[in-house]
Amino acid sequence: MRTRKKSRWLTGAVIALALVTVNVSIWQKEQLLKQGAVMILPLAPVDPRSLMQGDYMALNYALTRPLEQNLYQQAVACGATRSAPCLPTSGTLIVDLDAQRHATQARFDQGEPLQTNQLRVKYHQHAGSLTVGTNAYFFQEGHGERFTQARYGAFRVGSDGTALLTDLLDEQGKVIQP
Repeated sequence: MRTRKKSRWLTGAVIALALVTVNVSIWQKEQLLKQGAVMILPLAPVDPRSLMQGDYMALNYALTRPLEQNLYQQAVACGATRSAPCLPTSGTLIVDLDAQRHATQARFDQGEPLQTNQLRVKYHQHAGSLTVGTNAYFFQEGHGERFTQARYGAFRVGSDGTALLTDLLDEQGKVIQP
């Protein structure tokens, strides 16, 4: 009988902890969406359709292409000589922004202090490509035609470098409505 009470109490505690964790995560993302710094990244060409997952847009960013080449060259150097320093599969970038908050260039973070027109943004490398924020934008089935006009991704970036995609923008910088 006593073991059942302990088991129920433990189950309840685990469920409560899971609920608290999920709600804290939601609250943090809501705060980031309200207070995060705006960053607009130009998109590289994408394919807006997945047969298995429905309509979505795979996102690639023009800004990260030169950095991907840098990572590739370092990976080759790492394989050739084990003494060459390798970049980790995740870390942070320093992104320069213009007056309209468009990202103009990025480089790997070396720990230098930020200038007023810069953001520190987390990245993750997977299969040779660098992802900032997310690598996909899902939308309602049948709305794919609207998103073929997407040229920019609008993000909110937190002080810790977390980037959340808020909208896709067209050539004129207007939000594409789902």
